[in-house]
Amino acid sequence: MTSLGRLADGVVDLFLPKRCVCCGRAGRWLCETCAPALAPLPDTVCGRCGAPLARPRPDCRECRGRDLAFASARAAYVYDGPARRLVTTCKFRALRSLAGEMAGLARLPFEQTVADLGGVDLVTCVPVHPDRDLERGFDQAALLARRLAELAGLPFASLLVRTRRGRRQSGLGAAERAANVRAAFRLDDRMADKAGRVSTVLVVDDVYTTGETLHACSSVLRHAGCEPHAFTFARAARAFRCPTAADGRE
Repeated sequence: MTSLGRLADGVVDLFLPKRCVCCGRAGRWLCETCAPALAPLPDTVCGRCGAPLARPRPDCRECRGRDLAFASARAAYVYDGPARRLVTTCKFRALRSLAGEMAGLARLPFEQTVADLGGVDLVTCVPVHPDRDLERGFDQAALLARRLAELAGLPFASLLVRTRRGRRQSGLGAAERAANVRAAFRLDDRMADKAGRVSTVLVVDDVYTTGETLHACSSVLRHAGCEPHAFTFARAARAFRCPTAADGRE
């Protein structure tokens, strides 16, 4: 994080002290009491899209028949409960320091993903349109990706730019999401040489819902000669039930 970024976070923390996004307790964006409710993805997931599976199987109903541009996708947590609150609070309340806290929570799954891939040449992110960046005052995915790369000792670069704003993906159906991001990204002209010199690229975003945004970004990177993989802080897992406190008492 740059000195200017740290200063901005310090000003926000001074006038808006951190409070748990779940219970409101002061001190952290996710307190020690609420943090255990974060639901990691299970060990058995689809090797392609990362969807949780009840048992190992050769096909996955979420990505069956889809021509996805990324080689694999992994996530730290199920997009439910505290994970959902963290993502939406960071995105819609423009809290820069919350992205750093999310990176800390996702550090171990991120580093495990890098290890499973046999190493990563570069970390990049799904870019927002400049207009939306101005609205929020920061790019959430870029902050998350940059901090994760820093924690893992990996290089980071913003390889992509968003060419049109489009609608918010939240609330759209699968077909609408695909149309909304089709041809919405391109390689940053300033990064063409860098993209041509790297092989394995890990694309970071906050949430995997249908995978269409990550697919659109990965298509550009694959065309540039990279092998793109995806990592998100959270993943929508429609067929997976998050464990509850009651489960541990059974």
